[in-house]
Amino acid sequence: MTEYFKPKVFNSADIIIYQTLKEKADEMRKHPTPAEAELWKYLNNNQMGVKFRRQHIIERYIVDFYCVEKGLVIEVDGEIHLNQIEEDKIREEVLKTLGCRILRFRNQEIFDEISSVLDRIREYLKKPPTP
Repeated sequence: MTEYFKPKVFNSADIIIYQTLKEKADEMRKHPTPAEAELWKYLNNNQMGVKFRRQHIIERYIVDFYCVEKGLVIEVDGEIHLNQIEEDKIREEVLKTLGCRILRFRNQEIFDEISSVLDRIREYLKKPPTP
């Protein structure tokens, strides 16, 4: 029997803002960016051998994709991220303290280098999660 990674992310969302985050996450799932929609084609239905969730709430953030079993967050960065570098650093630190590993890809990587993106994800999935 496989022993799953038990991340600290469960029940980590701030109860005061959870409903607002949930509504936003639901909306983001209904209207993904083109790059998120493209990557989701390869991540959904356990195609990578593990389950990924879209627009998953962790703490006070909504991450693009999250694999519970491996504690892996995948973020797809559009142009907006060029203007929020400091906020992204803080976000990453919070996620790391909860035991998450983070992979970031630019939109253009998803469209131009999808096989390389998928190879990097597979490599991360092979690594054992850190407790």
